[in-house]
Amino acid sequence: MHPLVSVYVAVLFVVLTPGILLRLPKNGKPLTVAVVHGVVFATVLYFTCKPLQKMLDNMGITEPAGMPVPPYTVL
Repeated sequence: MHPLVSVYVAVLFVVLTPGILLRLPKNGKPLTVAVVHGVVFATVLYFTCKPLQKMLDNMGITEPAGMPVPPYTVL
């Protein structure tokens, strides 16, 4: 994974922390709010990570030199 993708994940995590950008559900119990925000984070990450990686590849931004590239395997 490219280091910029890691930065994207960290920023996304902070932005989707309850109370920063939004709070779902309003007046919900803390556990319920945490679970909902976890699901929102996972959903946004799932649908945006691959396009972000493809965009970096199309821009010619490659893995930094010396970083091992993990082999892609199908489970």
